[in-house]
Amino acid sequence: MHRFFSCFFTAFLAGVFCNSLEVSGAPANSIVTTVERESALLFKTSISKKEQLPETELSIPWDKPSFQFWLSYYKNRWNRMKLISQIDNFKVFYPTIKKIFEREGVPEDLVFLAIVESNGDPSAVSRAGAAGLWQLMRGTARLYGLKVNWYIDERFDVEKSTVAAAKYLKYLHSLFGRWDLAIAAYNAGPGTIFKRLKALGADHFWDLTKLPNETLNYVPKFYAVLSFIKEKNLFENGRNSVPLVKIKVLSKTSLYQISRKLKVPYHVAKKFNRQYRKRVVPAGHYVYVPSNFVKKTDILKYVDSSKIYVYVPRKSEKIISIARRFGVDAKLIKEINRLKRTVVYRGQPILIVKRDYGREEIADGKS
Repeated sequence: MHRFFSCFFTAFLAGVFCNSLEVSGAPANSIVTTVERESALLFKTSISKKEQLPETELSIPWDKPSFQFWLSYYKNRWNRMKLISQIDNFKVFYPTIKKIFEREGVPEDLVFLAIVESNGDPSAVSRAGAAGLWQLMRGTARLYGLKVNWYIDERFDVEKSTVAAAKYLKYLHSLFGRWDLAIAAYNAGPGTIFKRLKALGADHFWDLTKLPNETLNYVPKFYAVLSFIKEKNLFENGRNSVPLVKIKVLSKTSLYQISRKLKVPYHVAKKFNRQYRKRVVPAGHYVYVPSNFVKKTDILKYVDSSKIYVYVPRKSEKIISIARRFGVDAKLIKEINRLKRTVVYRGQPILIVKRDYGREEIADGKS
């Protein structure tokens, strides 16, 4: 039994994060048409897209042996502790991802797919080159509008990558009509799943054979993780969530400057903002840091009710001029940044808080 368990788990680890998304479907009309045409040839029928997603929660497959295997796996104390550590990594992203999935019409249960994909690590990179929380390949990321180049890689952007993952999952569901198949296709690619369905005459994941070992483990492992989280009520009523501080950068600024201003350890700022490959944040982009790492605690009281910005003037400016330009309170600028002077010098980063959250965002700052 132990030998079987060891072989099973080793085979899974050999490929768990090597997604095959590059051959997957995409929103571009030409790509979608190609995938649908190929699926029609395989099934000798067309697969129509569903405008509404009927399943709001996923059903736990209690009677499936592969699911029971992973359930037993997590009953081991050491394995359970590793899973809890991964969940702990993920909890800071949960509120943000949950909102995006709700907006995109994807079942909330699928937010926990990120734990299986990347262990909840926003800076994760697989041997195959998949990156970020959602382990997107370059091709798939670009098809969903993400920038991937020498300067910026938005697969590491928490919000943008989550939107791309949600849209891709929803697209896969529109092809297969079932979430177990959509989850499998997220890992193996829709072409692989279509071929196995056609060869076996099957209509759900649990009847499929001769899939890659990674995919055969991927789906039941996800359901086992989901079952564990639900059994322990780990995310009910905001439990175990840590606010993720989101800051808009109004002028081109180094990540190091921002981390110093927020009093956040630089290695933490880099881990949560790996999308900036040169460690420079362009104007109009966002920086994310967990609130429990922010030592400049006087800014945290504004996280829920206000929008926070970082601004670096290109020349010395009066605080009152900055306040007028951005429509904020000059006294609050002085208070938050602990400024005694009435002037902000060139290259000196300051934090700006816009209290009325309902108003339009501040545009990129130019001085």
